[in-house]
Amino acid sequence: MQHNTPVEAQRTGGAARKPAKILITGASGFTGGPATEILTKRGIPVRALVHKEDQRSERLRGLAAEIAVGDLLDIDAVRRALDGIGAAYFVYPIHPGLIDATAYFAQAAKEAGVGAIVNMSQISARREAKSHAARDHWIAERVFDWSGLAVTFGRRSSPSGCSIRATAPRSSNAVSSHCRSATDATPRSRRGIRQE
Repeated sequence: MQHNTPVEAQRTGGAARKPAKILITGASGFTGGPATEILTKRGIPVRALVHKEDQRSERLRGLAAEIAVGDLLDIDAVRRALDGIGAAYFVYPIHPGLIDATAYFAQAAKEAGVGAIVNMSQISARREAKSHAARDHWIAERVFDWSGLAVTFGRRSSPSGCSIRATAPRSSNAVSSHCRSATDATPRSRRGIRQE
């Protein structure tokens, strides 16, 4: 399977190619909104996945983001949203359905040839977590690990903190940098799968 063009502009024969489009899920939310704003300000094309057209989606459109309406629990809608996407940001609310949404997203991303994914998880994501939400985030991370996709995991601890880890040979710096930029935190990066 051939992946779409990496996010950062590449040079071919001396001419710069346009950066690939990035899909941002949760684009009207706490982390997806700032990511969309930062990327569009950098001239990187963004497709924002939203649940419905409303004032929030109009704000995103005003940032020059393309709007896709869909639900992360609908694999066909996710697949359509990922068509022509080079990299994606995946975030899911603290709500039932995370593991299903992650599996659908990973499958649709593989089908679409997405080159890199940033998954916003939780700092407390652990196998032995007492919180079902934290355990579900840990399992969702494993789903991405098993997918074979290039995934960078952001583990948000608070509105002002985030840590980053990459689990594949390549990841999207343009997408993953939103965590650092949006929160003014200094992320830690590691290669390889963390054993937690």
